[in-house]
Amino acid sequence: MRVTLIAAQSLDGFITKHAAPGSDFASSADQVHLRNALAGFDCSVMGAETYRTARTQIRERLTPPRLRTVLTRSPQNFAADTLPGLLEFSSASPAQLLADLSARALRRCALLGGAQIHSLFLNSHLIDELWLTVEPALFGRGTPLLAQATDTRLRLLSQEKLAADTILLKYEVLR
Repeated sequence: MRVTLIAAQSLDGFITKHAAPGSDFASSADQVHLRNALAGFDCSVMGAETYRTARTQIRERLTPPRLRTVLTRSPQNFAADTLPGLLEFSSASPAQLLADLSARALRRCALLGGAQIHSLFLNSHLIDELWLTVEPALFGRGTPLLAQATDTRLRLLSQEKLAADTILLKYEVLR
């Protein structure tokens, strides 16, 4: 299973603006990039907070064959939202979740956030690539890309201008 962390952040490293949830600050160029990129993945994983923030948009875009999985301590709280094969909720460890997805013949997973989920997967050495859109903004505070300390080395694979001032960086996670 190949796992790619995909995120948009401000130039100073925040994936949310101040205390506001979500990535509404992301440019339309990043939104187009994200929709196009997700077409190449057969599953995605996000945390419960990310799901709650974008619930309406996620549910509007549920289409086979991509499975969306929400990692939560309390999957039973989301029983009414479960749509087997399209939207599922799990309390498994990151490694067990990926093993379960692999057993279902899923091969490419987009890790979509937030900071806690990013850190869990990164510190478990389960992320292969990081695709980071850097938006031309400074927030000074907000949710950082990672919620925990790490010591992870990356190798730049590519850089691309998505718009005049928006850059997409793709990195390989070195192990």
